[in-house]
Amino acid sequence: MKPYLLQHFLEISAQKYPQKTAVKHQAQSITYSALLKKAQGLGSGLRARGIQRGDRVGIYLDKSIEQVSAIFGALYADAVFVVINTVLHARQVQHILQDCGIKLLLTEEKYLEQLTAVELPKIYGAELQKLSATPPDYTPRNISDDVANIIYTSGSTGAPKGIVLTHRNLIDGARIVSEYLKITAQEKILGLLPFNFDYGLNQLTCTLYKGATIVLFQYFLPNSLLKILAEEEITGLAALPPIWTAVFSGKMADTSQINLPRLRYITNSGGKLPVPLVRKIRAAFPQTELYLMYGLTEAFRSTYLDPAEVDRRPESIGKAIPNVEVEVINADGQPCQPQETGELIHRGACIARGYWNDPQKTAEVYRPNPLLPKENQFLETVVYSGDLAYKDEEGYLYFVGRRDNMIKTAGYRVSPTEVEEVLLQVPGITDAVVFGVEDAGLGYKIRAVLTTDNPALTAAEIREHCQAAAPQYMTPAEIFFAASLPRTASGKIDRQQIIAEYRLK
Repeated sequence: MKPYLLQHFLEISAQKYPQKTAVKHQAQSITYSALLKKAQGLGSGLRARGIQRGDRVGIYLDKSIEQVSAIFGALYADAVFVVINTVLHARQVQHILQDCGIKLLLTEEKYLEQLTAVELPKIYGAELQKLSATPPDYTPRNISDDVANIIYTSGSTGAPKGIVLTHRNLIDGARIVSEYLKITAQEKILGLLPFNFDYGLNQLTCTLYKGATIVLFQYFLPNSLLKILAEEEITGLAALPPIWTAVFSGKMADTSQINLPRLRYITNSGGKLPVPLVRKIRAAFPQTELYLMYGLTEAFRSTYLDPAEVDRRPESIGKAIPNVEVEVINADGQPCQPQETGELIHRGACIARGYWNDPQKTAEVYRPNPLLPKENQFLETVVYSGDLAYKDEEGYLYFVGRRDNMIKTAGYRVSPTEVEEVLLQVPGITDAVVFGVEDAGLGYKIRAVLTTDNPALTAAEIREHCQAAAPQYMTPAEIFFAASLPRTASGKIDRQQIIAEYRLK
């Protein structure tokens, strides 16, 4: 009854499309049959090196065909793969290796110097190639509820947290997303995002599930992104808001000559896409379906907005994905009324097992279902997202902000996201981060950190725009200009680092 393990996606597609390109990276490519042989060989080699069922195998490799084969090689050893982004700081890498109890690390020779403090077996270079050439000998021992992957968050607010995903989680995620994106074997999907990011990993799993082709790409500049989309005739693109900010900044890329007739769909997650960017994408890619999505690693994907609704309600994050129910609940655990803000909870497919080595945090986020009768709530676990949202009369959802980021100013509760939306409508502002700073008179005052491609833009002009577009209490009391904003390892704006840097100014 395949697929019940994630690697079955590779086996099924290799049987259907043995000579088809599965993964392409720069001038290199690998077919489905060759990738299967390489991954199964590596799995046998890892077992010969002592890897046992449930052991964690660290993958500290650049985005490459080797990285993909390492992921599936670990699975063919009945192990758990842990992808570690090579842009993380040494202390973050060390924490992941220790917290997760990594048994063996697959890496590259160029990273050995920064891994000198890591006292565990490392396989790289010719040894890794030799291990991958081990004759395949595999009888699966895992089942779908066994752990397949641990994803570590970027750790911008402290030590990275490991989120535990089973084979079933990853299979459900690929099936569901492939269904609503209408992915087929004819797709060429751009692997733009890192595989230690659930959103990025899903590009790979959807590709292998459908027998499509993934083109791996390391993002540097917007023009290079537009170039590869055209040259490779990419049909599916998943990106983050900061990438679109750069594409449409006016200085970073030439968007006047965009012509990508093969680009069938674009998805956005990893942060709410501001309405001005939604409209720019729709204008630049009128023939392309735009999917506005919302999710969190703890539950992978929760909602999407049908592309047919994007022009009508560009602020919305849509409705629940197939086989998932989301609800907005109040402080009493009851469903909110339309237009009433509450916390979004997620039930159904894709819910992760919890946080590795952190039962307290797991208990805070993964809780009994409050929508069941009290005596039966223990029968099901739901994810409390910590995100505030509301739904309209038609059931469409709207993201308000993080529960712990809300600003109480002059007696009003203000969402930083809403203020950022207003700021991003100002011509010339390219990125915005808003947060609250304690104030004796207001309780908290609103502080904004901005980037702009218009050096002549003044704080007074920005406040004038805010006062015309929103209530007075939403106007930032303080505005700082930054040359650029730091990013996390997954490419999101690093809000916590920005807040830490600018809170005391």
